[in-house]
Amino acid sequence: MRRLIQAGLAALGLLVVFACRNNSPPASTPPDCPATIGIEGFTYSPSSCKVRPGQGVSITASPTHPLRGLGAGNPIPATPATTTQIYTFSAPGTYQYECATHAAQGMKGSITVVDP
Repeated sequence: MRRLIQAGLAALGLLVVFACRNNSPPASTPPDCPATIGIEGFTYSPSSCKVRPGQGVSITASPTHPLRGLGAGNPIPATPATTTQIYTFSAPGTYQYECATHAAQGMKGSITVVDP
């Protein structure tokens, strides 16, 4: 009887784990990137978006808001740019960037490259 109860509790535990995993909300997918990512106050607009491989995106930068890329393989250079430029993203992944002056205030963004 004890083994039967243990087996029943183990099966119930698996059922609970399975139900929790299947009822979790789907991972959010960022919206498609516009032709130009702008600046609104101290944020990028949009702060995250997605593109397809080979797609270019213009990201606003200025002397007040110098743009720099973060991480290896990022098409946005780590050296801050002070002019708006178009960056082309080829390899799938998520590429982070920030305002070199206002990163501590949360002025950051990301572009996710997704396969079609």
